[in-house]
Amino acid sequence: MGWMTVSPKKLSGILHVQPSKSAAHRALCCAALAVGVSVIDNIALSDDVRATLDGLRALGLVSAQAESGRLRITGGLMPPEKERRVDCMESGSTLRFLLPMALIGGGPATFVGRGRLMRRPMDVYSTLFESRGIGWKADGNSITVSGALTPGVFRMPGNVSSQFLTGLLFVLPVLDGDSEIRLTSPLESRGYVEMTRRMQALFGVFSDFLHDSILRVPGNQKYVPQSVRIEGDYSHAAFFLVAGAIGGEVTLTGLPPDTAQGDRAAMDILRRMGAHVTEDSEGVHVSGGHLSGTEIDAAQIPDLIPALAVAACAATGETRIVNAARLRLKESDRLSAVASELRALGADITEHADGLTIAGTGRLKGGVCGSHNDHRMAMSLAVASAICDQDVVIDGWECVSKSAAAFWDEFRSLGGQAFERDMG
Repeated sequence: MGWMTVSPKKLSGILHVQPSKSAAHRALCCAALAVGVSVIDNIALSDDVRATLDGLRALGLVSAQAESGRLRITGGLMPPEKERRVDCMESGSTLRFLLPMALIGGGPATFVGRGRLMRRPMDVYSTLFESRGIGWKADGNSITVSGALTPGVFRMPGNVSSQFLTGLLFVLPVLDGDSEIRLTSPLESRGYVEMTRRMQALFGVFSDFLHDSILRVPGNQKYVPQSVRIEGDYSHAAFFLVAGAIGGEVTLTGLPPDTAQGDRAAMDILRRMGAHVTEDSEGVHVSGGHLSGTEIDAAQIPDLIPALAVAACAATGETRIVNAARLRLKESDRLSAVASELRALGADITEHADGLTIAGTGRLKGGVCGSHNDHRMAMSLAVASAICDQDVVIDGWECVSKSAAAFWDEFRSLGGQAFERDMG
C-alpha cells in the first residue's frame, strides 16, 4: 500500500455525487432473479459492486453487458448443477446477499473473500440454515453451502447486520409458499432494509411489516425485468457534507430528497451541530458554522461514524457516539481505528466498548496515520486534513476503490491538495 500526503485546505465547489453502492447491489440482485433483460443505469462499478456482479455470474444467475455507465442484465438463468465458486473480495454485501441466492437451484456453492471478510460474523446464517437442513461448511477461509431453501418462519436477530435480512428477503418471494422473518432483537440499519424493499417493489415483488419484529413475505412471486436508475449515494456524500460543515462551502448534486437511505441523517446531525445545510432545486448546500458537540446514536447509521467523528473534532465541546458496537465488525474495527488514527492527528478521543467520546477543540495538528485498509477511514482522514495545522500523511490510500475509485479526483476537484508520497 502507498502513502498519500494531504495538505490542509478547505474544500469548496460543486460535486455531482456518485451512484449509491447499496442501491446498485440491490438492483443487481433483483435483476438476477427477473427472467429477461433489465437495464441498470447510472451504476458505478466499485470493487464491491463488481464483486456482486461477478458473483451472480459465478452462480450462473446472470449474463451482463456493460454500455457506458449502464448494464444490461439478463437474469433468471438456470444455474449449473456443478459446484460453483464465488470470490466476494472484501464485500460483506456480496457474501450475505448471495449466500441465500445460491440455495434456489444449482449445485453447491463455495464463497471466499479477502481481508477481514471471512472473519466477519456469519452465525446468523449458519444457525438458520443448519436448522433447516441446509449444508453449511466453514473453515475460516471459505463457506460452502448446499441444498434448497424452503419457505417458512425464519427467526433471526436484527442487531448484527441488516444484510442477513436483506439476503433472505431477496429469495423468499420466489419460493413455493409464504414466509415470515421474525426478529428476536430490534432491527438496526432499518433504512437499508427499506432500500431493499423499495428496489424489490420496482421489480414487482412485495413484503409487509406486520409490526416492527415480523416481516411477512408472500411466496410464488415473480421479479419482472425493469429499467432502473441508481440514485446518488448519501453514504458517500457524507464525507463532502462534513467537508463543507468544517469550514468549506460545498454544493452536492444528484442526491434524491425522497430516499430510503438512512445515511441522509448526516444532514440533520450536521445541522444540529451548527452547520448551515440547505436544499433546493440546485442541490444540497453545506457550509460551516460554529459547530458544537452533540450525541450521535449510531444504531441506524453506522457507516456515517468515521466522517461524523471528524465533524466532532471540528466542533467545540463533547460529542458522544453511542450504540456503535457493530462498527467493530466492519472492514476494520472502526471504533478502534477512528480512535487511534484521529488521536494520531491530535484528537482528544476516548474509546468505549460501544462508542466514542470526542472532546472537540476545533483543530487538529496533523501527522501520519493509517487507513486500516478501510475505505471509509481513508476518506475521513483526507477530510480531516481541512482542520489540521500540518499535512496529513495517509498509509493505504488506495483502499477507497472498494466503494469510490474516483474519491481522490473528487477531492481534488473541490480544491483538495493530495499527492502520492514515497516513504522509502
